[in-house]
Amino acid sequence: MESTSSSQLQRHRQRRVEEACLAYNDSWQDPGRTLVVSHDLRVLFCVVGKVACTTWLRVLLQLTGNPAARLVAATDRTSVHNMFRFYLEPIQLPNASLLSRSPIRDYFKFMFVREPLERLVSAFRDKMFRAYEYVHVRQYIVSRFRHRPSLRYKHIY
Repeated sequence: MESTSSSQLQRHRQRRVEEACLAYNDSWQDPGRTLVVSHDLRVLFCVVGKVACTTWLRVLLQLTGNPAARLVAATDRTSVHNMFRFYLEPIQLPNASLLSRSPIRDYFKFMFVREPLERLVSAFRDKMFRAYEYVHVRQYIVSRFRHRPSLRYKHIY
């Protein structure tokens, strides 16, 4: 009995979300939104940066069963983001209603979100302490905002 009422509640929630979404403009605000599709697995993943997207790309690459894709999944995150396109299909849709059209209509669709402040801190830590291509930004911030910066902080790399 309880599972029936919970499934009815879930269907009711889904209908309310659909109705609310239809009340708004259907176009995406971010035309660069990347959706990753695996037709073999029948899944669609919406990539959101700093929300474990690299981990999920690795999982999807592993699940393809392709040995070359599994090798990519085991590499560094830059390689994962540069090479997943060879094994999974990235698509961009101009509006959300296309998600309900064939062939992806019946695919399992998922995305993850994160508390905004945690996401901001994660991005800061990633760019300021890990990513080599941001060395000049780090050096600028230290020289601009730190009173009498030592050489140790001026040359982070």
